[in-house]
Amino acid sequence: MQKKQFNTFNVACLLAFTTLTPLWACNASHILGAGGSGAVYTMSANTMQKGSFYLGVNAERVANKTLSDKTIIDAMKSGTTHIHSVDAINSYSLSASYGITDTLTLNMQLPYISRINIRAGEEDAGVYEVHPHGNSKGLGDISAILQYKIYDEEGIKIAVLGGVKVPTGRTDVSDGYEVLEEDLQPGSGSLDIFAGAALTKDFENFSIHSSVLYKYNTLGVNGSLLGDVFTYNGALSYKLIKDTHAHELRALDAGEEFSYSVDVFVELNGEKADKDYFSGVVANNTGHNVIFATTGVQVATESGYSLFFTVSTPIYQNFNGVQNDISYKSSIGIGKSF
Repeated sequence: MQKKQFNTFNVACLLAFTTLTPLWACNASHILGAGGSGAVYTMSANTMQKGSFYLGVNAERVANKTLSDKTIIDAMKSGTTHIHSVDAINSYSLSASYGITDTLTLNMQLPYISRINIRAGEEDAGVYEVHPHGNSKGLGDISAILQYKIYDEEGIKIAVLGGVKVPTGRTDVSDGYEVLEEDLQPGSGSLDIFAGAALTKDFENFSIHSSVLYKYNTLGVNGSLLGDVFTYNGALSYKLIKDTHAHELRALDAGEEFSYSVDVFVELNGEKADKDYFSGVVANNTGHNVIFATTGVQVATESGYSLFFTVSTPIYQNFNGVQNDISYKSSIGIGKSF
């Protein structure tokens, strides 16, 4: 019996999009759901087949180095304002992708964001204190990005990216009667615009990918303006196990086959974010340039299921003012294509 072949992209399109929002203590980075390259934060230029659909869930944790009370208070005594510490950001996302045509794919994501152990520096009549504000949880903003493949010759593929982030997220999380600051909310209250491009070169057993994406932010809740974000990524993916294998499993009927593929990958993921503005005043403890080294594994089955896991370590961190450094980032996701 002839073995059915399958397209890695169609069973794993949750993988290989890109970082969408700032990685700093107040924000998580989100995997949107496209690519299928065996990479997670680097966008592939591959698009879905027309009529294909994917639905998946993924979870990400960004663990930060906690700022001590002394560090926060000393910074405030030196004139620093808008300073706080967040221990970690957990993001749980529902992702979907649809092949409008063979060269045009729509990718969407709805995140639920939880910022853990928020502590803020506050001053009252010359007395400096650090106040705990607990956790900030809620639905985030929906993102939608179109991926259009404009070139596909001799193993080289190029795609352009464009989309929007719609202000559907919660913006009223409070600690008692005190509403938390705008950049601590799950949603931004702003309508933001994405633009970028992706490049892929396929070889027999491995592939190379690179992508850039610019996020232009507009005015959000209470007149806040979060800084624009530019992400730049590169990835190398190696096919450890070929697409199709036959296995003798007791759970399978006689003659039935089970097929899968396994990819391992490494990535370099960079993000440069501008400073934020609140009520027209620049927040000097915002904005950054961070580069991660990421390693991971992707498993895809012929029946349409996909699974990935990654670990990221910051190799370069340049934060404006006093902010949390990042310890590590990890992500895991599972999904099904139809």
